[in-house]
Amino acid sequence: MSKRPYDDDDDDDGDDPFAFPPKPNLFDQTKWAPHVSIEDARIAHRFWSLPDTVLGDSLGEQPRYTRPRGADDNPAAHALARNVYDHLMHNERFLMPVNPTNWQREWTNSGLNNRVWSFNDIFEGQGLDLGDTTEGLNEVDGQLIRDMKALQLRAALGSRSLSTEGTVPVLRRRLQDYKRQVYHQYRALPRSDLSHWGIQRDNARKYAIEITDDDGIGALDMYTCAILASPYNPAYWLSRAYCHYQQAFFDLAIGDAYRAEYLCDVLYDTHRRSLQHGLYTRICHALEQHIMVQPRDSITGNLSAEATLLRRFNGVNFFTPTIRKATQHVLALSLMALQCWDDYKTKERLLRARMINVDRDLMPFQERRRVMEVVAAKAKTTKENTDYYYHESRAGNAPGDRIYPHDADDIDRAAVAFTDKATDIFITQNESIPWKKCKIAVSDDPSNTQLKVIATEDITKNEIIFVENPPIRGHLELPKLPIRGLELRCDNCQRGLPGGQLEKHAREFEQGNLREACKCITQPVPILFCPAPNDSDPTCAENAQARYHFQVCGEDWAWLHDAMRPIKVLDSEERPCYKYSCETQSTLLSLLLREIFDITLHRRETHDPNLMAHEIDELVALEGPRNWTNRRFPFSLTANVHIPFNILLQLGVDIFRDLSFDTWVIQLVLRKLTVNAIPCRSDRFKYTTIIKHKTFPKWEDELKIEDLPYFDPSFPKLYLYPGHSLFNHACRTNFNASWAPYGDENPNLMILWSFKDIKKGDEIRIPYFYPLDTGVSTSILERALGRPCNCGGPHLDAEYVPPPAPAKNKQSIGKKGKRS
Repeated sequence: MSKRPYDDDDDDDGDDPFAFPPKPNLFDQTKWAPHVSIEDARIAHRFWSLPDTVLGDSLGEQPRYTRPRGADDNPAAHALARNVYDHLMHNERFLMPVNPTNWQREWTNSGLNNRVWSFNDIFEGQGLDLGDTTEGLNEVDGQLIRDMKALQLRAALGSRSLSTEGTVPVLRRRLQDYKRQVYHQYRALPRSDLSHWGIQRDNARKYAIEITDDDGIGALDMYTCAILASPYNPAYWLSRAYCHYQQAFFDLAIGDAYRAEYLCDVLYDTHRRSLQHGLYTRICHALEQHIMVQPRDSITGNLSAEATLLRRFNGVNFFTPTIRKATQHVLALSLMALQCWDDYKTKERLLRARMINVDRDLMPFQERRRVMEVVAAKAKTTKENTDYYYHESRAGNAPGDRIYPHDADDIDRAAVAFTDKATDIFITQNESIPWKKCKIAVSDDPSNTQLKVIATEDITKNEIIFVENPPIRGHLELPKLPIRGLELRCDNCQRGLPGGQLEKHAREFEQGNLREACKCITQPVPILFCPAPNDSDPTCAENAQARYHFQVCGEDWAWLHDAMRPIKVLDSEERPCYKYSCETQSTLLSLLLREIFDITLHRRETHDPNLMAHEIDELVALEGPRNWTNRRFPFSLTANVHIPFNILLQLGVDIFRDLSFDTWVIQLVLRKLTVNAIPCRSDRFKYTTIIKHKTFPKWEDELKIEDLPYFDPSFPKLYLYPGHSLFNHACRTNFNASWAPYGDENPNLMILWSFKDIKKGDEIRIPYFYPLDTGVSTSILERALGRPCNCGGPHLDAEYVPPPAPAKNKQSIGKKGKRS
């Protein structure tokens, strides 16, 4: 793969095997928010300044790290990140990450742990205009409600999407009731409507953030509100990143730090300013408006030091170095806390290469590297000596059982209405199941709300129990190698396609045949579909565009495939060489993640405008944090932050303004996929082989068939079968059903059948691995299940003792026949 103009120079790391994958060629896919108004800038500044001041005050009178050290050191340049940077540098906090088991102590030291701001605390006396929220309780649009006439009342109600029917007293009362509901109430981050799952989110739980005179919010929500009002100010992202970091939400801190860094890079890098039209001016404007909230001294009327600096030749760029350095510290410390050692080393080196640092600023990085070298080496040695797969080799890990701050945490999987809805969606409405003989219920384990599938009637041996097509699929295109020819397959059903189908469909698409192909046929990674069976039945292309193939259609996703497979370059002799594989960065779920984002965006247009990605019907029934006690999930900067945000940007999502796709939502989606995604292969009943190392570089002309397991990505095809995921695993001889792909006729159709007779009321359990597989260790089993196996044993990780051979006398043969 050659260098492309939209890849960052700093991310193209030459011989570094831990370089980050390429980025998409983004230009006008994302529609940015309007330039922030002065009123919104004032609101954002107020939300940010209150907790930021408390953070600064917690340091008392002690010397500040950002104090002037020379004649050329202008303290005004630190204004947007001073308190975060000073707090990080105080007492050598920059050396070691916050202790995740004792983070409350540091949080208390920040002074923010018990601070809550009510509506009056934030807005009283500030002269801020929030419309109906701040206008008098009995006023609307500058008029007293009691004095308004019929036409005025109807106009006011109509502009607020309220009914205009009724007499004048009725209209007046309706408008007054509305005012009581919104007066001195600030709401943000609406949640999904899950009423069809029996989950009622009334006004009290409809929003993640709600501020009233009686109920206030803490520092994290204050920074979030600042971001919502002015999303392109990197200082706000930094402050929230540090707030997340102090509370040991290291993955969320990384997501915020990434966005702060992204905005600073656009300011810093003249090349990046031109890549995404309109973003650069919005960042500059947001920083200018922040400073212009208080441009003059309130007593003397003189320009503030910040406004004076803003007027100089470098403008807002004077303020970004401190933001960048503080952001880098938060990012580095959080990566260390999650044991992402390779990401940590790469990011540390990149910052030193990007910035001109004085000794004072270099010292923290040097000291931290010295302190953490031993810890990092020990952690990597431990990982190499355990049974981690190659695709996990670069990943750290994040805890799965902590509830994220903005997660509603109100899904009761044990509720009858919830299990009834799951049965309705995955079984009753499933037209592929010839008969319905099972339902979804709650397991008997009181400590873990795990769902199970039970028989509602007696089921005889070899009877079909469940059938499912994957609603979410990921088909990775493998590198084109001269040693073999890959059969082309339909993206919808995975049937094999006749030779020449790509060229045929490309020609027909150009001629207007839209039934058998879509715009993806012309992309670097083309997507093909089956030929039309006849003139009346829907084609595979039409089925795909109706169920899962929406905004992704027609976009160039080659970069995403490159992020999951070996990278091809030309060496100094122009010889094709696969330099390294981005699979090491735990990117195997990226295509599934893209499909979930695409489905979520489509359903927002057709069903629920506030739908969250982790709460679409295919995911909401699957496990959540309360099922992941003491469970840790793979985390890497590339797979969990870079790629998800780049996918969203290519789909047109503004990752700075649209917090419905915030980092915590992405992590919940990835964790559900980690536990439930299924690799599709015909040779499912094989022993587990752990490939821990793949040797790169590999020259293309030297590759042989026997090299492919150590070259190809481990899981080129992954599917999510949400209904199938609700059937629990059983080891050895404890399962009573089995499953497999349907076959060549429909390779991605999953069939589940009874392995033995099953009585009504019995749980239906299936083997997730080959039942005699001795290569499945305890850690592999728990990573696949998301928890320890509860089938009763003996488990796959136990030493297997085969049963004794049957006796050859007539009596024993008769008994054996009776048992079967």
